[in-house]
Amino acid sequence: MTFRSDPAPMRGRVDLPMQKLIHITAPHLVAPRQTLYGLDPAARLGSVLADVAATHSDAGAVLITGDLADAGQPTAYETLHDLVDNFPIPVHLTLGNHDSRPGFQMVFGGDGFVHSSIDLGRWRVILVDTKDETSVHGSLDGDRLDWLDQQLTAAANRPVLLAMHYPPHDLHVPNFAAFGLKDPKALHALIARHGNVRQMLFGHMHLNVSGMLFGIPFSVNRGTAQHIALDLGQRGKPAFVAGQPSFAIVLLDVDEAVVHHIDGLSNLPMLRPADPK
Repeated sequence: MTFRSDPAPMRGRVDLPMQKLIHITAPHLVAPRQTLYGLDPAARLGSVLADVAATHSDAGAVLITGDLADAGQPTAYETLHDLVDNFPIPVHLTLGNHDSRPGFQMVFGGDGFVHSSIDLGRWRVILVDTKDETSVHGSLDGDRLDWLDQQLTAAANRPVLLAMHYPPHDLHVPNFAAFGLKDPKALHALIARHGNVRQMLFGHMHLNVSGMLFGIPFSVNRGTAQHIALDLGQRGKPAFVAGQPSFAIVLLDVDEAVVHHIDGLSNLPMLRPADPK
């Protein structure tokens, strides 16, 4: 399993073949033999990983953007380790608000923020740890913005995909408005100064959302655990539903990014079979 990677330098522009990565988020794993809202989070994540290994083995990386465990139990991280260890595609992890940094480190090691920087073709993929230690908000305090600044500087004129748990802006879902990323203006200023971030991926919301922030396209995936029934008037606890586990396929061409959300359509009744020609 790849936990961290050191980016290799890119000398000049080279038109490379289209790259593929897989975005998974919010598995919310629990202790063995436990369920979460009547669901088995490990089985749901396992089914997604099996699908990815069987049908997307050409992917260059799998990103899992936080809320790895629902309550931060070390045994939940042991389950995750069992699922991703020796996976045929490099897996890169970061933390979300439900995670426990000490619990994660007991199983996966490390002693700091959980970042990764990955080169896929012409693209640099940067996965940033936004877990705050003292609140349910996301945070980029400590040396995290400095680290990101260094990564964006090293990327130079290459297109960058930025991934993290928290969206850096209010996405107009009322029940999430109270615990977003702290000080998003600092992140915006950093991104604007470099000008090379072309696509962003987030988790946290248990919804499929897309749009544009800071003039940059973004995508949020529902994740593999419980989903949320969107209600734009709901300001208290949201309604959880048991939709199919979801993940996203991200296709990176020379200067273009396309995101496909996969939501278990293959398990629905077939209306017309595909024509193999």
